[in-house]
Amino acid sequence: MQTETCEAVVAHCIDFRFRKVLNEYLMSRFPEGYDLISIAGGVKELVEKRDSSFVLQQLKISHNLHQPKIIVLIQHEDCGAYGGSKKFAGPEEEKEFQSDQLQKVEAILKEIFPDCAIEKYFALLSGEIVQI
Repeated sequence: MQTETCEAVVAHCIDFRFRKVLNEYLMSRFPEGYDLISIAGGVKELVEKRDSSFVLQQLKISHNLHQPKIIVLIQHEDCGAYGGSKKFAGPEEEKEFQSDQLQKVEAILKEIFPDCAIEKYFALLSGEIVQI
């Protein structure tokens, strides 16, 4: 049986406002394709539920089937799963909070997938994608 592999697996939110810019960015990075996990809140569930997380189960399936070398985690501005931008005092507080979420998930995933590099990003409504 031939093994199909991909370079990366990506986890990000379902929010349609980011789909086009994220797809363009990710296809430029991984032109041969990538596995995609899209769930409301992106990594939120993984931080809250850890081992029983849907995201974690999907990452494990991707890892077992396609052996990605990179796990890409993308959180975004004004995420409704977190209460939107109005929940934060300002853009910097929101970015700091989402950066903290990404750091927590990175620590979890490094234990489970020590063979994978982990990249973290914060997407803005302006279309900018900032590496964390």
